[in-house]
Amino acid sequence: MRLFILFFLLYTLSSAHQLRENYLRVDYNTTTKLLNVDFEIETRLFEDKTVDDNGNEIVSFKELRNHQDAIFHYIKKHIHFFYHNTQLPLDGAKITFHRYQDQTYMEIEKHFTDITLDGLKLRYSLFFDKEKTHKLLIHLQNKQDAVVDTNHREYMFVSTTMTQWERFVVFVKEGVFHILDGIDHLLFVLMLLIPSVVKYATHTYGIKKSLISLVKIVTTFSIAHSMTLFIAGMGWYVPNTMVVESGIAFSIFVVALLNFLDKYGHVSYAIVFFFGLVHGFGFANVLEIAGVSNITSFLVALFGFNIGVEIGQISVILLVLPPLFLVMKLHYHRAIIQTIVLATMVVSFVWFLQRTGLVDLLKIG
Repeated sequence: MRLFILFFLLYTLSSAHQLRENYLRVDYNTTTKLLNVDFEIETRLFEDKTVDDNGNEIVSFKELRNHQDAIFHYIKKHIHFFYHNTQLPLDGAKITFHRYQDQTYMEIEKHFTDITLDGLKLRYSLFFDKEKTHKLLIHLQNKQDAVVDTNHREYMFVSTTMTQWERFVVFVKEGVFHILDGIDHLLFVLMLLIPSVVKYATHTYGIKKSLISLVKIVTTFSIAHSMTLFIAGMGWYVPNTMVVESGIAFSIFVVALLNFLDKYGHVSYAIVFFFGLVHGFGFANVLEIAGVSNITSFLVALFGFNIGVEIGQISVILLVLPPLFLVMKLHYHRAIIQTIVLATMVVSFVWFLQRTGLVDLLKIG
């Protein structure tokens, strides 16, 4: 039974990947009717053996430029602009490659003339066949913010400015889905759940006590990630993506290890707060599209996203808490809990090796 659970969890979790987003920034001049679209497409899914010309498992800008035409040809099959049902070609776009933190992006910039926003439509399907959770984040100056995903592949542009309430709703939804799609954040929440359940499972008011404990823990985590989310969103300090992602994996490993060693009391508020700071930087990429030129819009987006994250976390807790209490009533509950924790330890450690690049060093060694 334990081996089955361990195998299932390892298989499921090891195949998961962190959520990735592409970006579209749109500038529009109402006087000249000049439309400028600027895509930033992450090249990660193009970096395979067909692009790695020298076979060193490191794809350079030169190698990407060598295959630029083939990559762009593929992209054009999945990104289509229509103006009054007439397709606007992306041919002739300015293409450059750049690094942001430790990610490589292909930037595609194109100008269109004599365009009105009300007749403009985007149809997007890039990477949906490769990653179900992939998203395109759209920002139109201070007028519109939107998200295109596998379930909503078209976006109709409008000339009116969205209300702050509409912007709030957009980012609340994105916050919820960011948690539900982010397996690493979910695992961290699960590892925080286990100590509270184990502590109070035999208590007369076990669930009530656990909920009180979890409210305190989640509040601590929320305060911490809100701080770094604000700092990164404002652009005051944006750490290297590799450091953040590996830090998130490490945080999961540490809390899982404490659980595995029965050190439930060591999952303190200080540890939760510290790792909450790290997770906040991991959330910040979603706010890339909000921009800070309009501080009101940015704060609305920030607040909405935070609310969405909290809704997602609370939903997970409410769903997982009752089954965990049922498990604790079983004679072999310790074996099940330890198996879940062990699987989480292994997966998070593998993520840490992958995200720090140590896996590649081990291969070379």
